Amino acid sequence: MPKFQTLAGLGLAACLAGPALAQSPPAVQIQAQSVLQDWRCGTPPFDPYRFATAAMAPSDCGYSSTTIKGDYDPGETLVIPVVVHVLQTSGGTGYVSPALVQSQIDILNEDFQALPGTPGQPGTNGKIQFELATVDPSGNATTGITYSNNTTWYNDGGSYWNTLAWDTNRYLNIYTNSAGGYLGYVPDLPQGGIVGTTSDRVVIYWASFGRNSAYGPPYDQGRTTTHEVGHYLGLYHTFEGGCGSGYTSGDRIADTASESSPTFGCPGTKSSCGSADPVHNYMDYSDDTCMWEFTPEQINRMRCTIYNYRPNLYTVGGTGPSGPGTAFCAGDGSGTGCPCNNQGAAGHGCQNSTGAGAQLTASGTASIGAGDLVLHGSDLVSGQSGLYFQGDNQISGGNGAVFGDGLRCTGLNTVRLQIRMASASGTSNTTVNVAAAGGVSAGQTKRYQLWYRDPAFSPCLSGFNLSNGYEVTWLP
Repeated sequence: MPKFQTLAGLGLAACLAGPALAQSPPAVQIQAQSVLQDWRCGTPPFDPYRFATAAMAPSDCGYSSTTIKGDYDPGETLVIPVVVHVLQTSGGTGYVSPALVQSQIDILNEDFQALPGTPGQPGTNGKIQFELATVDPSGNATTGITYSNNTTWYNDGGSYWNTLAWDTNRYLNIYTNSAGGYLGYVPDLPQGGIVGTTSDRVVIYWASFGRNSAYGPPYDQGRTTTHEVGHYLGLYHTFEGGCGSGYTSGDRIADTASESSPTFGCPGTKSSCGSADPVHNYMDYSDDTCMWEFTPEQINRMRCTIYNYRPNLYTVGGTGPSGPGTAFCAGDGSGTGCPCNNQGAAGHGCQNSTGAGAQLTASGTASIGAGDLVLHGSDLVSGQSGLYFQGDNQISGGNGAVFGDGLRCTGLNTVRLQIRMASASGTSNTTVNVAAAGGVSAGQTKRYQLWYRDPAFSPCLSGFNLSNGYEVTWLP
């Protein structure tokens, strides 16, 4: 049974927290509503002093502010693999069936994609899709669900995440257990620096996980998980900071009405701060059946967060990281003394002094008419420029031309495309303008690569690196 503490003792504001529950499976008893209202969510609130001396970027969807840009509006569908770790007591309390797990994945898709005919239909289609992982970090087939019988872990103790976490850069890790007495929480927003650590996770009280869960009304329709995944993707509560508004206070979103305090239940009308409160927003505290929307600007901030803070978490449209083309030639830097790793068809380029070399992928289509092919560079050096270029031939292996510190995988009639600056998380992208690159015909194959600067050049001699090559056969 969750053990409760005072909010002062935890150093947290009142947030979507879970109640003190006494369960005798399969029935679940709940305490009075006054207790529930204090324990709906354990995600920490905004701390105005947290980054007083630390550099924060990108500012588009930073810890302290939001900048809405068309680049982050829903276009391509971002597919996020999920692993659900079910933590039970040694006696089996806390069991969540595979069917219930799948129902929760379905709810996430209903809510983040506003699927017609579902409770999430009135919301905004964010084109963010969730799928249970089919391959584990070792490359083995998986159901995307793990089960552990450990009473300490069930009680949210014992640093279970250090043992159980799958690569948090590549998987959304959800844990079901007692959730420390809350209905759910995330330890921190991605903007706080948690990304890539084993503690980067979503934690949900097992009895409120999935559709028609054991908890019973009003928190049995899976919206606790929707709420917490909103935090995982960079959203604050709608009532963050009381009546603060705009992009630098409150929830850092302008199209969510300000509210002075959270909403409980499902009131017909409720207003504060001079306007109607966003009682139907997933980031409020309303009953599950009362929640049905993210706003367009919340979607914009979440997609910005994915691109800039979680660039290795998603694939595009379910087609895998290579999108509409094929990766080739890892750029192994032979002849320059530059060590490399992850060689192979989809390997990285030459090793940076700050980590693995860059990966080049693409999204959109290879349609000349659509003109929506976007090249994505990842694992770049923060704040450094890189040149995207196109060529007619594939050059690979020991016969490649040395270009900077790596092998040029793309050759013959090379054309400069665009120079792009890498974000703070080491990513950049560019839309391929085939007309500006000399034109292309249907059926013609072009090769692309990214040449980028690494100012901390050791052990690479000239301080430049090359990504893998990327090949596209163009369509009408």
